[in-house]
Amino acid sequence: MSSFVEKALKGTMDSDRHLVSIFAIALASRGKVFVELGVREGHTTEPLYTAAKLNQGHLWSVDLNDPSDFKPDNGNYTFVKKDSIKFLEEWPKDKKIDIIYVDDWHSYEHVKRQLELLDELVGPSSVILLHDLMYGNTEPFYHSDLAHHEGQWAGGGPYRAVAELNPQFWEWSTLPWNNGLTILRKKYSNKYHRR
Repeated sequence: MSSFVEKALKGTMDSDRHLVSIFAIALASRGKVFVELGVREGHTTEPLYTAAKLNQGHLWSVDLNDPSDFKPDNGNYTFVKKDSIKFLEEWPKDKKIDIIYVDDWHSYEHVKRQLELLDELVGPSSVILLHDLMYGNTEPFYHSDLAHHEGQWAGGGPYRAVAELNPQFWEWSTLPWNNGLTILRKKYSNKYHRR
């Protein structure tokens, strides 16, 4: 735990200042099923894995490439080398995800599709964490550059996908530093949904 706290204090990577927040949210959820979409070095894997282990849960980390720094090797962790959309399409609909961290390909169409799939995979206590709604040093402002027509940020990026969600069914807020960490939750009503 001290290594990701140290990274949060002194790290220079684009999500390091969110590591303690990610850990606290995941741990406090008391969830058992954690998913990470986008791994890179494994910096965000460490707090998610630590929370999963302390909660006696499991973390599935998904990326097309192997993590370069942190990759646990025990029963609380599974690395899946796969496209995140394919992974979500294959995830059992009856196995609700408690915490999901989304930080892989950032194009509008990709993130929009992830959110469409997650709509069926989250429950009333689930939290979706999304990184980079304030990418490109725009924080504390959201970044929705429609000029990008192809590549990583095409079509308005992750902000556009989240901003288009119906506020009658979704609520969200963003921590406005280090490219932004958005906390997204699907609203439920006990009148219409079971726990």
